[in-house]
Amino acid sequence: MRLNRIYKGPSVISLLWKLVVIVFASIGVYLQAKLDGGLFKTYVFLYFTIFSNMGIAIISGLLVVLGIFEKVTRRRLTPHWLLVLRFMFVTAMTVTLVVSLALLAPFKSQAYLFSLRNLSVHIFAPLAAVIDFIVFDKQFKCRMWSCCLGFVIPAAYLVVTLLISIKGITYSNGSNFPYYFLDYRTLGWTTFEDGKIGVLWWILLIGGIVFVISFLLTAIKVIINKLRNKRHP
Repeated sequence: MRLNRIYKGPSVISLLWKLVVIVFASIGVYLQAKLDGGLFKTYVFLYFTIFSNMGIAIISGLLVVLGIFEKVTRRRLTPHWLLVLRFMFVTAMTVTLVVSLALLAPFKSQAYLFSLRNLSVHIFAPLAAVIDFIVFDKQFKCRMWSCCLGFVIPAAYLVVTLLISIKGITYSNGSNFPYYFLDYRTLGWTTFEDGKIGVLWWILLIGGIVFVISFLLTAIKVIINKLRNKRHP
């Protein structure tokens, strides 16, 4: 006979871990923004790294507040759309981690790579967000097709970035593009010669990375959900 269980809300450890995500993301955003010209520079918020870290920090904050209310009221209050949005930002954070290590790190100084500002936004916050999603999230219901949601934020960012490049916004790197692999004026679109790779090929490469990341996160979550359902039918 199935017993009716009283919902107790998220664990204290889960709430504390979300604070870890918030702390790393917030520190990293502040230090990185300070390096790139200050929090009041518009272009600072147009970097994918800053945008994804701010997003995960805000979402984690909302989940902490809702989680506290859930523990007090013993009722589920977290809307599923917020969990879906969290999954999308966790994917974006993981993309930040992988792309920064594979495509950006080779062009950075060792001093920067081991600085707190770099480690916070590119390593610590993304890893903390992934752990929070995989280990502590027990409410996000997903299927394998949910991996398609991981493309939403990177695709939207790509479109917006390419559109505003027409306006001539200059980033802290002196270019009209936040990342060198999006600079179609220098690289072209389909170039594949003289050591240059066109932006279209970079987009396909990063799109493949996004797919692998989103697929793996979804697959892990589906497996974990099945195991939990077997333990608590």
